Amino acid sequence: MASTGGGTSPVKLALAGITVHLFLSAIIEGLILFHEDSTESVLYWLAGAVDGASWGDVQVIWPWAITGIVIAILFARQLTILGLGDDMAKGLGQNVVVIRLLFSLLVVVLAGASVAVAGPIGFVGLIIPHIARKLVGIDYRVIIPFSGLLGALLLVSADVLSRFIAFPSESPVGIVTALIGAPYFLYLARKGGKKS
Repeated sequence: MASTGGGTSPVKLALAGITVHLFLSAIIEGLILFHEDSTESVLYWLAGAVDGASWGDVQVIWPWAITGIVIAILFARQLTILGLGDDMAKGLGQNVVVIRLLFSLLVVVLAGASVAVAGPIGFVGLIIPHIARKLVGIDYRVIIPFSGLLGALLLVSADVLSRFIAFPSESPVGIVTALIGAPYFLYLARKGGKKS
């Protein structure tokens, strides 16, 4: 969607993402209305929570997660080259369309596996790669595993904080990650809009 009409840009990508998000959110809200008996558990899952996850859930998603991570690391060099720009990547012999399609599928598999267990925990996937890139450079062979470790650290820290918000009950961890991530994302958007 973002590449229709001649090329892609961060703004077009963000607008396409928001459009898809709003469309799918409307479908989810419609399904909730038709299944009112399970509304409470669905709303808790939609906020993003890991407290209900078990080792059985991990056993279900680990083949998908491990496969996706291994493939992502194997093709990380191509992703680094793609980060130099489409023209540069094409000049270096990369098939830009195939690489984008492959990584789009990997993102769907990895995000789908984690969301199936924990719900849509916001901002982790948006801010962690930016922080990792600042800390370790532009090589995705290092960014991908480092982002995984940094994302896990953020999620565990947010989960610990969520246990103290409404003690003794637990708040969904997605609320804490949104409180941390939204200001940082706004900072990134503001910084990206300024000419350096």
